[in-house]
Amino acid sequence: MRTAVKKSGRVPEAKTREAILSAAIDEFANNGFAGARTENIARNAKVNKAMLHYYYHDKETLYNAVLDALYGSFGEADDLIQRLMDAPINSVQHIHIFLKVIIQKHGDPNNKSFRCVLAWELAAGQNNLKKVAQKFFVPRMLHLIQVLEKGIKNGELSCKNPALAVYSMISQVVFYYMHSETYEGTAIYDPLYKNVSQADLLQFLLRNFIAAYATNSKIRWELPSDIAKLADELAEKMVAPVFPVSSEN
Repeated sequence: MRTAVKKSGRVPEAKTREAILSAAIDEFANNGFAGARTENIARNAKVNKAMLHYYYHDKETLYNAVLDALYGSFGEADDLIQRLMDAPINSVQHIHIFLKVIIQKHGDPNNKSFRCVLAWELAAGQNNLKKVAQKFFVPRMLHLIQVLEKGIKNGELSCKNPALAVYSMISQVVFYYMHSETYEGTAIYDPLYKNVSQADLLQFLLRNFIAAYATNSKIRWELPSDIAKLADELAEKMVAPVFPVSSEN
């Protein structure tokens, strides 16, 4: 990534951090935490190792920043999320928005680094991912559990264990995309992946959710046009990693 340079010849701080994080994402995606080399990251970011360690003291600090960029911050999407949370729609429509976002996040063809870092972390015992889960995943899951609980209270849903239902939805999407390469070249790849669009998968999961939990099988799941537009905008924003403007040294 080539960054802008001031007349003084110094690269602006935010651009330097972004260059380092961008190079680190690629390095950790290709080699995992254990195999990643900070010298490779520095070279690809076009900075020296002293500069890299100035911003990110060690490899673990840098890796945690990568996890935050990929899985954590919503960046400029906070306002969109709040508007969608406050939208006057039913619980199934709220689930529709969630599934749309997570499917696009995991399924975007340009988001391979996101899936590769996750695969390395799962293989390595998830020690670092546990911290990300506590910081980011759990609060989001708790919000979805509240959506289901509200739906149950309003008579829209019937579910004995909302936490398990939420975990099941997330797991289906993650497992589906994590194993796409497993089935390449086999007889079931086309019907499982090649012939299935994100819209197809979304509708399939929504209909399964309705069949499992909705008290009325004809409950509205389509989004009003204005809400659908906001959901599309949120899903698009959630695909790319979010680089922090600044961080503590």
